[in-house]
Amino acid sequence: MWLLVADSQAVQGTGLAFIVYTEAIKNMEVSQLWSVLYFFMLLMLGVGSMLGNTAAILTPLTDSKVISSYLPKEAISGLVCLVSCAIGLVFTMEAGNYWFDIFNDYAATLPLLLIVLVEAAAVCYLYGLRRFESDLKAMTGHALNWYWKAMWGGVSPLLLIGLFVFYLSDYFITGTLRYQAWDASQGQLVTKDYPPYALAIIGLLVAASTMCIPLGALGTFIVRHLKWGDTASVA
Repeated sequence: MWLLVADSQAVQGTGLAFIVYTEAIKNMEVSQLWSVLYFFMLLMLGVGSMLGNTAAILTPLTDSKVISSYLPKEAISGLVCLVSCAIGLVFTMEAGNYWFDIFNDYAATLPLLLIVLVEAAAVCYLYGLRRFESDLKAMTGHALNWYWKAMWGGVSPLLLIGLFVFYLSDYFITGTLRYQAWDASQGQLVTKDYPPYALAIIGLLVAASTMCIPLGALGTFIVRHLKWGDTASVA
């Protein structure tokens, strides 16, 4: 089925990795050897990526006194791996390719742009570029030249804002979020609107990453406000 649309639709995502590249390898000399090496590379690439992602999840969970006081590190690691495996099984079902497209398109792109934009603004304008420059000089022993200052303080935030606005405007222009679905009766891919439950999952995926920033800021503000209140009452 997918081979019928490989030339026009399989140039990105899973189609690029499992249709276009494999079709090219099949026409090479000693194709069996290159096929084994290619899929072994994909396996190692996935394992390496998951090790980094899992470590990024486990580090704040194990460092948290609230969670680590009730569960040992081994139990936390096992639960994270179990939940990740359960989520990964969704991609192996009949509609797994559609779920993969949802996670691939909405779980990282918009949240990543927003997170990097907030990080750039926090480092350059809240923490201060001069203070950040002095920290780097203390660590490396070398002062920053004008290029890095211009990139971090001006060019990078402007580019991120431009990409963020372009990304949002694309959604506003197109309206309802849509996806490509295979229509067996027509023998081709057709564009359909996401159902309401898929839109809700997309919203949760975006909120799961982006809401940590305002919630963390709000929590820090409340804790500091309570500490100030306690200090003032004692005084």
